[in-house]
Order: sequence, then structure tokens, then C-alpha cells
Amino acid sequence: MFGKKKATLADVLTNIKIARNRVRIYKNRMKDRIEKYNQMSERNFGRFTAVSMEYMKEAEQLQRIIQFLNTIDILLEMAEIKIETIIYIGYIVNEAPAVMEAIRELKKQMGGIPELSVMLEDIYAGFYASLDMPQDVKIRSTEEGKKVLEEAQKISESREEKLIS
Repeated sequence: MFGKKKATLADVLTNIKIARNRVRIYKNRMKDRIEKYNQMSERNFGRFTAVSMEYMKEAEQLQRIIQFLNTIDILLEMAEIKIETIIYIGYIVNEAPAVMEAIRELKKQMGGIPELSVMLEDIYAGFYASLDMPQDVKIRSTEEGKKVLEEAQKISESREEKLIS
């Protein structure tokens, strides 16, 4: 009798902004941990070389996770722009379904952050629930989504290189 109300594009946009904020929080926490691990590694290098090496490995793993979170943030930013365009202009931009499919593809690759995985699934489902899309558009967008994901990963890598240098 009381079903879940149909998601609107405004709801999806709100979910995207919340997800981007959570991604930033995760990234900041991991950067703090990396800094702590690097400090501990330096402190223990002379006395406990094996422990120091483990801290360095952990910092490298966290750096890879941050790279992955950067890619998620870029995809969410792309989706945010596309959905704002749909809301303001009332026209469905061709790339919007491709960005959603890229988010879905990245969600499949993601393992360890269940809260974020659920949020990405809600964004994906809410987008398609708020718009009536033909099935052939979804299928065609899946291949385009893989290209968008590759593009987001390249952007993430280039941003990381700019921060390093």
C-alpha cells in the first residue's frame, strides 16, 4: 500500500552531492593515515626495519585507494553536471546515461566500502527510475560508460601527478 516514492532528478542530485562529500571525507581520513604511517615508518627505520617496511606498504595501499576514490569523485562530478543540465534545460544530454553506466561499472570493481557502494547503486537506480529510458539506450550506454570510466581514471591520474609536482 505504501510503496517507495519514485525518485526525482532532484533526489538523485542530492544523493550525488552527499556521496561526493563522503568520498572527500574518506580521502581526508586516508591522507591522515598515510601521513601517520610515513612518520611511524621514518621513526622505526633504524631500529625495526621490518615494521618500517610494513608501514610503507600500508601507505602505498592507501594511496591506491585514494586514487580509486578520486576516480569515483570525478565520475560523480560528471554525473552532477549532467543531471543539473537535465534539470535546468529539461533536455536529456546524450552522455548522462553513459556516465551512469560508468558509475555502475566502477561500483562492480569496488570492494571494500559497502556504504559507498550502496550510495552509488541508489544513484544509478534513481537516475533510471526518474527518467523513462528505452532499453536500447541503456545497452548502448554500457559501452560508452566504459570509455567514460577510462577517461575519469586518466583525469584522476593527471590530477594526482599535478599534486605531486
